[in-house]
Amino acid sequence: MQEQRNGPGGNERVVLGNYGLIKGIAVSAGLWLAAATVLYVWLLFLEPQPPGSDFNPFGMWLFLMAVFGGLSLLVGVPVGLVLGLLLRPVRRQWIHVAAFFAVPAGLLWAVFGFDPFGGIIGISVGLAAAAGRWSVCRDVEVVFSAGPGAGSAAVGP
Repeated sequence: MQEQRNGPGGNERVVLGNYGLIKGIAVSAGLWLAAATVLYVWLLFLEPQPPGSDFNPFGMWLFLMAVFGGLSLLVGVPVGLVLGLLLRPVRRQWIHVAAFFAVPAGLLWAVFGFDPFGGIIGISVGLAAAAGRWSVCRDVEVVFSAGPGAGSAAVGP
């Protein structure tokens, strides 16, 4: 029975193609930048600047987008790639989505010293990463391989 489930004498792996990888990165980074924009606009209207101030709201927004976008690409993409490689043997997609929420959220919360602010940042990043992973659930391939070096054949989900 195990042989029939995993293919003829092999193991199954969940593989995400280039399109799925780019789509997941775009969705998660886009959601994270949209959340940062909403927070920025809310904080901007919470405490308006006095007339004659040198504060440039659009320039500050561009700076925040560059910083948050750069961090999501420089830190988030490698963490997502490693997590995706570690989750290849797991076929259930909901486990992938849960891991893409829990790992970034936990890492950021720990980086911020388990501070409540770090927890909020971690949860927002985790939600964006989980949404990015959930958006590519239909784009994965289940690959059956006969063994190391024996090659593989792609089989649909």
